[in-house]
Amino acid sequence: MSLVVEHLSISRNEKEILSDISFVCAPGELIVIRGKNGAGKSSLFAALMALPDVEIISGNFSMNGESLILKKTYEIARSGMFLAHQEPPAIDGVSLGVVARAALETMCGITEVPEAQHRIRETLTELGLPEDFAHKTLHSSMSGGEKKRAELFQLVLLKPKFALLDEIDSGLDAASCSIAASAIAKLRSEGTGFVVVTHSDAFAEVLNPTRILEL
Repeated sequence: MSLVVEHLSISRNEKEILSDISFVCAPGELIVIRGKNGAGKSSLFAALMALPDVEIISGNFSMNGESLILKKTYEIARSGMFLAHQEPPAIDGVSLGVVARAALETMCGITEVPEAQHRIRETLTELGLPEDFAHKTLHSSMSGGEKKRAELFQLVLLKPKFALLDEIDSGLDAASCSIAASAIAKLRSEGTGFVVVTHSDAFAEVLNPTRILEL
């Protein structure tokens, strides 16, 4: 029941970015990935989510014993993998709440509007966010810190099996970083496994990682 990456090599724009990367993340574990800018941390996450601008040269990755190497992005997401982007893409004209309700239906099977609204309000309260935060246009009308809070909100709302967090702490103040760390710890206690990129030694220490992987 683990996320297993085996001898993965990936390229971007026909240039090899990472070579022979292997690690295992079990449920409830947290791996911190460290490395210089350009080391391939974001590219690794892009490959694990089958995003179109990264090519897998060799290797394999699987979740719960099922290979995901040939899966589409939506199939990987439906299997329980979540990605919080370093720079979340904007979706003009679509609110965070609309995306949240669609995700709850697709990922969690919640089709009743009152139940979905309850889950959304409950998550907003847990993260100390105002109810009207869900009315914001997804990422395009948000500050840098608000984008990260929106990603954190989606993470907590969906409770994935495994989460890839690309600098979730970037742009957050100390209080928001503390809220993020507490939310991550709670999800870990419920069985979510994490792979986290951060440049902050302090944030990495607070997360209490199972281990640190240097790229």
